[in-house]
Amino acid sequence: MKPGALVSLVALVVMTVASVGYLTVGVLDIDPTRTTNRVVVRMESSGGLMDTSQVTSRGIQVGRVESIAVVPGGLDVTLGLDADHRIPADSEVVVANLSAAGEQYLDLRPRSTGGPYLTDGDALGSEQVRASVTVSEALGLGDALASQLDTNALKGLTETASAAVDGREGDVDRLVDAFRFLAATLRDKSGEIRRLYDNAQQAGRNAYGYGPVITDAAPWVGATGEGVANLLEGFNEYSYVGADVWDDPLGQITPKIDQYLTPLSPDLALIATLLEPYTAPIKPMRVDAGSIVDVLQTVFPPGGPAKLSVEIPN
Repeated sequence: MKPGALVSLVALVVMTVASVGYLTVGVLDIDPTRTTNRVVVRMESSGGLMDTSQVTSRGIQVGRVESIAVVPGGLDVTLGLDADHRIPADSEVVVANLSAAGEQYLDLRPRSTGGPYLTDGDALGSEQVRASVTVSEALGLGDALASQLDTNALKGLTETASAAVDGREGDVDRLVDAFRFLAATLRDKSGEIRRLYDNAQQAGRNAYGYGPVITDAAPWVGATGEGVANLLEGFNEYSYVGADVWDDPLGQITPKIDQYLTPLSPDLALIATLLEPYTAPIKPMRVDAGSIVDVLQTVFPPGGPAKLSVEIPN
C-alpha cells in the first residue's frame, strides 16, 4: 500500500470516529459518562405527556420522560434526570405546552433553593403535580363558552356601541386629547404626585401612634357626651322656668311701670316745637373740627413748649 493511500485511510477512519462521536454525544445526547437519577412521579392523568417528552427546570433541560406506566389510581411516570443538576425534592411538577401545537413537557419548579435534592429512586406524590390544560381541552372549553353566548345580545351591544359613536368623531377626538393631556400631566408632575403620596404615607405613619391614645380617650368622650346631654336638658328646663317668670310676675309689673312713668314724662314733641323758632338762627352754623385741631397743633407742638403768634398792626 502506498504511503499516500495509508494516510488517506487513517484520516478517513479518524473523521468517521469523530463524526460518530459527535452524533452520539452532540445530536443524540448520549453521554457514556453521565449519571442518571430515575425519579417516579405519581400522576392522576398524563395531561398529554408522552414517554419522549422533555423534563426541564428553571428553563434548562435536565432529563427526559423514560416511561409511563398505568397503575391503580393513576400513572407512574419515570423520569431520567441528569445527576449533575441538583433539583430540590419539594419542587412543583407542572405539565405544560411548548407551543400551540400541543407538545407537552414536564417542568420541575423548585419552591426553595436548598435541599434535600432528588436522588435516584425518589418518588413525588400527586399533590405536587399540576397538570395544565391541553390544547384540545382548551378548544373544547372555548367551544362550550362560545355556545353559552347569546348572539342576539352581542349583536345588540355592537349596534348600541356603533350608534353611540356614530357622528361623534369630534367628541371622541376631544376625549382622546383629554386623556392624552391627562397622561402628559401625570408624566410631567410625577415627582409632585410621588411626594404627595409620600407625605400622605408619612402622615399615616405619624398618626399610627395615636391609636392607643384615642382608644384610651374613648370612655372620657362618652362621659363628656353624657355631661353635655345633661347640660342641654338643664337649659331646656330653665327655658320653661323663664317662660313662666316673664309671663306671670314680670308681665304684671311692666304695665304698672308704664302707668307710673307716662304722667311723669314731659311731652318732648311739644318742647321741640316751641324751641324751633329760637334754634333756627344757629342751625346754619358749622364747626370745622379739622381747623381747630390744626390751630391746637400749631399752638401746642408735639414735644415742645406752646407757641403764640401776635401780629402788630403797622
